[in-house]
Amino acid sequence: MLMSRPSTSWLKRLAAGQMLFGLLASCSDELSLNKDRFNFNGVVERTTVTGKTPGKGGGPTCGGVRAPYGTKGMGPRAKGDPQRAYRVGPGDDLRFNIFGEEGMDDFSARVDAEGYVQLPIIETVYVTGKTTREIQSDLKDAYSVEFNEPWVTVELANAESHPIYFLGEFRKPGVQYLEFATELIESLALANGLEEDAYLPGARLIRNSHVCTVNLSALLKDGDFTQNVWMQSGDILFAPAKEDMRVYVLGAVETPQAIAFGPDGRTLLQALSIAGGPDEAAAKLGELRIIRSLSPTTGELMLVDVAAVLRGDGLDFPLQPGDVIYVSRDGLGDWNQAVSTILPSLQLIGGILTPIALINSIL
Repeated sequence: MLMSRPSTSWLKRLAAGQMLFGLLASCSDELSLNKDRFNFNGVVERTTVTGKTPGKGGGPTCGGVRAPYGTKGMGPRAKGDPQRAYRVGPGDDLRFNIFGEEGMDDFSARVDAEGYVQLPIIETVYVTGKTTREIQSDLKDAYSVEFNEPWVTVELANAESHPIYFLGEFRKPGVQYLEFATELIESLALANGLEEDAYLPGARLIRNSHVCTVNLSALLKDGDFTQNVWMQSGDILFAPAKEDMRVYVLGAVETPQAIAFGPDGRTLLQALSIAGGPDEAAAKLGELRIIRSLSPTTGELMLVDVAAVLRGDGLDFPLQPGDVIYVSRDGLGDWNQAVSTILPSLQLIGGILTPIALINSIL
């Protein structure tokens, strides 16, 4: 992508600010900063926010619907919940045994695309959506017409009807198949866990085209088992590398855009420069806004005085992956108004890694 050239006056101010930062760094052993003069990183307002989630009882949501979750120390098989039993679907292979009947003591059949299996004597049987016990009961009744009190067993030989997808920084990315009711933390074992450079705050569960509010970092680092949701067929788990994340520069700049965070990270002045610099005739540099996502539903709202940073009265601000920088053209009033103004622009350039889940939950 071709980047627009920042204005000459912006480059001069940026160079002056960077020269001051360099002098301060070189004299750091001798210079004690005057805290009354320098406001740390130019932040004049910093507020921690927790987004609203619908329903009761806590836990993540997917598309506004509460996602059921497991509990610490109790796997799905130990719970014995019949509602969590495996449901057969197209692509699965089943093994059958009709004991005592010649040629029917051990055979297999695949569930076809329409949900049927082809079996001796009784021919087609619809099995999709049923458990192996339910299929066994159906076959016992069906074969009772030909055999006297038949003993029937049905087993799952190969499961391929409930895929989940691992994208990004997993040791074994790709498609895996659920063979029983599986919680999120158990599903990670199917992909052999995460790579060391996986950026957990940016990890996302995507279900039915919705980014769920699952906080994988809280689950793995803090033991928050309300995040340990039951996986569903078709779920996508995405774990990015930190350097593959983006920061977003919007509002009164030359070229609003998403900027790669990169291996060395970005600072606020760097991001503004890449976006072509602020529109100096309209931009309100004294009240630049930053929305930072710490998880899909928690974050920080910051007001930064970039004008003070450029004067040398503050330090350049280090960004984090996913930060949304908004240079306003006029006073935006309270944060609800600011967030409502920012969201449409973010949706135009965003993807699955943008903090839209957090922003929507704030409104």
